[in-house]
Amino acid sequence: MDSTVSDYWALFSENAPAVAFPVVTAALAALLVVSLLRYRRLDRHVQGLSAEMGSANRSLRNADRDLRTLFDQSAIAVMLLDSSSKSVLYANETAMTAFGVRTEEQLTTDVMQKPDAWPAAPFSLLDFEETIFKAGRSGLQKFEWYFEPAGRRPVWLDSSLSLISYKSGQALMFTGVNITDRKHAERADYFRHKAMTSMANDNSLHITLDHLAAMAESRMPGARCGVMVHDGERARLRWVGGRSVPVPFREAMDGLPVAFGAASSGTAVFIRGRVVTRDIRTDDRWGRHRDAAESAGLRACWSEPVIGSSGELLGTFDVYHEQPWTPGDDDIDALTDPIAITSLAIERHQAKGQLEHMVLSEQMVRKISTDLLTLDPEETDEGITSTCRALGDFYRADRVFLCQIEDASQQVWISHEWAGVGFGALCPETTRKYPVIPGSLNKVFEGKPSVVFSADNEIPPQLEFLQELLALKGQQSVLLAMVHRGDRMAGILGIQMTSAVNPWTPQRSQTAELMANLFGSALNRSQLMHSLTYQAVHDQLTGLYNRHKIESFMDQEVARCSRYGSTFSVIIFDLDHFKSINDRFGHNEGDAVLSSVSSLVNGGIRESEIAGRWGGEEFLIILPETPLDSAVPVADRLRGSIESYRFSIPEPVTISVGVAAFRPGDTPHEIIQRADAALYSAKESGRNCVKQSF
Repeated sequence: MDSTVSDYWALFSENAPAVAFPVVTAALAALLVVSLLRYRRLDRHVQGLSAEMGSANRSLRNADRDLRTLFDQSAIAVMLLDSSSKSVLYANETAMTAFGVRTEEQLTTDVMQKPDAWPAAPFSLLDFEETIFKAGRSGLQKFEWYFEPAGRRPVWLDSSLSLISYKSGQALMFTGVNITDRKHAERADYFRHKAMTSMANDNSLHITLDHLAAMAESRMPGARCGVMVHDGERARLRWVGGRSVPVPFREAMDGLPVAFGAASSGTAVFIRGRVVTRDIRTDDRWGRHRDAAESAGLRACWSEPVIGSSGELLGTFDVYHEQPWTPGDDDIDALTDPIAITSLAIERHQAKGQLEHMVLSEQMVRKISTDLLTLDPEETDEGITSTCRALGDFYRADRVFLCQIEDASQQVWISHEWAGVGFGALCPETTRKYPVIPGSLNKVFEGKPSVVFSADNEIPPQLEFLQELLALKGQQSVLLAMVHRGDRMAGILGIQMTSAVNPWTPQRSQTAELMANLFGSALNRSQLMHSLTYQAVHDQLTGLYNRHKIESFMDQEVARCSRYGSTFSVIIFDLDHFKSINDRFGHNEGDAVLSSVSSLVNGGIRESEIAGRWGGEEFLIILPETPLDSAVPVADRLRGSIESYRFSIPEPVTISVGVAAFRPGDTPHEIIQRADAALYSAKESGRNCVKQSF
C-alpha cells in the first residue's frame, strides 16, 4: 500500500509543473479580468464623485457669491471676524458705513485694532472684545451698541454676535440693525417728558427750556440749541435755556437788543420771521458778536421766533453748528414740536408771573388801603408820601407824584412826590400853584379813569404845567389817574416810567387807578376828620374856638404858669345892646354883626393869642406871657377897632371889656370870675370902655 502511494506521488512530482501551469495561468487570467472590471467600475464611480464635487463646489461658490450679494444689499450691517485675531474677514457696505470706513482693511486697522476710535465705556473696544469672548464661550450674544464714526453722525446698532463655520475654520459673525433714529426719538421723548414734568411741577423756566433744547439736539445730532426769552419792557432777549453752548457765549448774547442786525436772534424777533446764518464769519448781522461765536467754535446759526397763542413775541429758539450749515426740511420738522412746547412753557411762566404780580398788587393795595384809611389826620401827608415811595418801588418807576386841585382858586399844586435815584424833584417849592380849569380836565381823560402820555403822545395844553415839568423824552411815559373826592375831581396821581415798550398793561393801569381812588379816600377822610375836629372845637357862626376848647386852653395856661412861675391875662367882652340889634334888625343881621366882630378879633391879636366865643354875644381872649398892664392896651385897641368899624347895620357897634391876670394859686374859674366882674364894671361905667381887675 505504502509503495503504491509513493509511486503515485513520485509520478505526480515529475509531471506537476506541466499539469499546474495551465491552471495557474487560467486563474491569473480570471483574476486579471475581475480586477479590470472592478477598476472600470471604480473609475466610473470616481468620475461620478468628481463631477458631483465639482458641482457642489460650484454651488458653494455660487451660494457664497449670492450670500455676499445679499449682505451687500442688506440694510443690516454684517461683519465676519477671525475668531482668534479679530481681523475682519468680510464686511458689507452697511457695516463699513456704520463704522465710518471704506474697506475691510480699514475696518481692521482703523477700528478693530484702534482703541481710540471707540467711545468710552460701556461702548469701548475692550467692552466689545468682552462680548466677543462671551460669544465664543457661550454662543449667540444680543446687545445694543453705540459708535461714533470720525466726522459722521453717531450710530446705534441692535447687534448680535455668533460663532459660525467659515471656509475651513470658524468665524464670528456680527450683525447690526441701525436703530439710530429710534434712539434719537426715544431720547427726544425722554427730554419732552422731562420738560412737561418740569412745567407741571412749576420748576424754574430755565430748567424746562434746558430740557427742550436737549430735546431739539436729540432730533438734530451735531446741533447746539439755546432759547432766548423776550423782555418786552426793555426790548431785550435773555438767554434762559440751553446748556450745551459755552458759558462765555451765552453771557455775551444775554441782553441782546431786539433790532435788525442784532445777530440772528435779535433780527428774527424784530422781523417776526426765520433768520438763517449759514456762516457767521461772513454775515454782517453778527458783526458785534462774531468774536464771541468764533471763541465758542460756532459757525452757523438758525433762529426761529417763538410766537405766543395771541401772536405776541415770546423769544427765539436758536440752533448752532460748528461748521457752515443751513437747515433742511427734516430739521424744520424736527424743531416744530420743541418750539410749540417752548411757547407753551413761556406763556405758562408769564401767566404765573402775572398771577404772582396780581397777588403782590392785591397785598400792596390791601396794606396801603389799611394804612391810609387808619391814619390820624395829622399823619395823612406823611402816609401819602410813604405810599408814593411804595408805588415807585412796586412799578420800578422814575417818579410818583400827587397833584391836588383847589376849587376856590381853580389852581393845582404838587402836594406829594417821590423821585427815584437820579431824578430831581418836580417842584422844590411844593406851595407853588398853577392855574387850571377843573372842568377842562374832563377832555384830557375823555371819560376814562386814566390816560398815558409819552414823548410821541404829548401831554395836552390843559396840563401845560406838567408838560413843562416832566419834559418827557425818549422812552419815558407817564400815567395820569384821576383822584376823586366824592363825585368831584380833586387831583391827579402821576407815575412816570422809562421803558422800551409800553409798560402800561391793563392790569398795571387798573392798579394805578385803584391807588388813585385810595388817595382820594384818604384825602377825603383827612378833610372830613379835620372838619369834624374843627367843628368840635370851633363855633359854627364865628369860626372862633368854642367855650369847651377855651376852657381846655385855660386849664393848660394855668398849669403852665403854676409850674414855671409865669403869667397870662384874660380879656372878656360882650356887645353893648346886642338884644336891641336883634330886635330891631333881625337875627340874621345880628349874626352878621357877630361874624364881623370875630373877624376883627382874629385880625387884632397875635398868632400865639387865643380867641373864642364864650357864649351869646360874649367873647374871651387868652394872652399868654402877657401881664395885666400889657393886656389892657390890647383890649382898648380892640374896643376902638370895633367902635370905628362900619357894620352892615346903620349904626355903630360898641363893646364893654373886662381884663384880669393870673395870680399864683388861681384856678381858671377864679381868673374868669375876676375878668367877668371887670366886664360888669365897664357896663356900669357907661359901656364902650375897658376895666381891669386888680
